[in-house]
Amino acid sequence: MIYVIELLILVFLSIMGFYVGPLFIGQSIIGSLRNELISTVDLGPNYIFLHNLEIDTLMAIPVIGPFFFVLALAMTGFILGVYVAYAINSIIGLVLSLFITMFFPHGIIELLAYAFSTTGSLTFTRDIINALRRGRHISRGDITALIIYYLISVVLLYIAANVEYFEIITLKGLISRIIS
Repeated sequence: MIYVIELLILVFLSIMGFYVGPLFIGQSIIGSLRNELISTVDLGPNYIFLHNLEIDTLMAIPVIGPFFFVLALAMTGFILGVYVAYAINSIIGLVLSLFITMFFPHGIIELLAYAFSTTGSLTFTRDIINALRRGRHISRGDITALIIYYLISVVLLYIAANVEYFEIITLKGLISRIIS
């Protein structure tokens, strides 16, 4: 269910970013992001992994993790929309960008990793609330479940980063033409 929510948030906010984003975000900021994307190839898969791990770790924090989940997806979707508006100014380009983000192997794995972190956060938050209501303590099982969700997400993010790097290297020429 969280995976579907991720997809819907990305689509909605990408469309918002495409149509209204250029009113709020200047082309120079998007140019900086473009340069950062290009330099990703030189930095390798570990850079991608560590960047995504920061986001994922925030999503895994009980109680506040779901807010970071929504914030990260909102920013990603909105910036994607703005970027496409400046780079190619085509709704077809936005659809293709969303398709790549959501359905290329790295996107599926990455979004799945974020879903695991957020599910762990939500589950543990529910466990905290239930424990407080019943006057009991959080069990080791509750803590173990949170850790397992997080560890699964970390492994998935590592795989996603390596797949994304492979995709970037493989499609480097096409990507250069699109983002130039």
